Amino acid sequence: MTSSDIGRAIFGVPLILTKGEATAIRRDLNCLWTQCYSEPSGDLEADLDLCRRFFDPLARGGTLRDRLAGLSAAPREVIQAGYVEPLVTDVGGGVLLVGVEARLLLWLLDTKDLDDGHIFLSPAEVAAMERTALGKYRAWSTARLNQVVALRSGKAAEVMQAVSVGLVIALLVNRSDAPERAIPKMSKETAAGKQVNEAIYAGAERFAAVVVPKRSERSVEERRLKGGYGLSEASRRLAHRLVTIKRPGREDLIHIAQISRPEVVRFLGLDLARRTGLTSNVLETAFDELIRAFRSEAGELAHRSMIFERAADTRRLKSDLVAAFDEARAGTLTSQT
Repeated sequence: MTSSDIGRAIFGVPLILTKGEATAIRRDLNCLWTQCYSEPSGDLEADLDLCRRFFDPLARGGTLRDRLAGLSAAPREVIQAGYVEPLVTDVGGGVLLVGVEARLLLWLLDTKDLDDGHIFLSPAEVAAMERTALGKYRAWSTARLNQVVALRSGKAAEVMQAVSVGLVIALLVNRSDAPERAIPKMSKETAAGKQVNEAIYAGAERFAAVVVPKRSERSVEERRLKGGYGLSEASRRLAHRLVTIKRPGREDLIHIAQISRPEVVRFLGLDLARRTGLTSNVLETAFDELIRAFRSEAGELAHRSMIFERAADTRRLKSDLVAAFDEARAGTLTSQT
């Protein structure tokens, strides 16, 4: 410890403490920790995760208010000790909130021999605690961003809904990969809208029934392009690759970005490959069922100039999708061995 370290502090606590000061800080922080989290401090990593209960940047205001309302006022002697942020946060009514910084300081003090006359907190220890705190807060603040990135990259914890996969395939089958071949998001309240929704969803539903035979059935009313769950899920996953053309006063149009078509096929192949029970043969059967249902309903839209399928392109799409599935599945198996 050098002379330049004299007067420095970590989270408002001096780097040099007497045995009595260190003992009092440990006692007070342990008291506050138990009040805030309803149990004594334990495993460091588990305790740091508990702090998210109050310090999660994504937490709703109402949720935080309810949680803070459940805390008891701190003992008078702890309040009089004058702890400051970021070690302790005064939330009003005599309630003192502790979190990441307090738990890290407790851990550091627990590593010290309090039988010595003084406790010295080294610059290296201080820097390590500050990095840990910063890393924890950064992980929480970027959690939503990481969720979105995972969805966009096909690496989310859960696979895409089978119906949503089928909808995207139906758009590709229809060659809706350019603005001039976009499909209108029409309301099911009109005859034309009902035809459009049924034509697109028919193939998607058949595809899903083969890929996930025991899946829960959605309400018929939810099978719609405008505000429906299937297209909303596809939009979250594909992001910019699924384009919506806004038309004030008219229905919006949707299509796959042409430049993204190969990427979308690979994305679907990767997502489907994550289903452990799915095989290439089952995928081919599901694709064939989608085509049969799509073509059966597509005749209703022929006179509306909304059908653009070409048999040769459909065969190529099937081949590309199965190849993407096989490639992704081979990569998955390799990474597990």
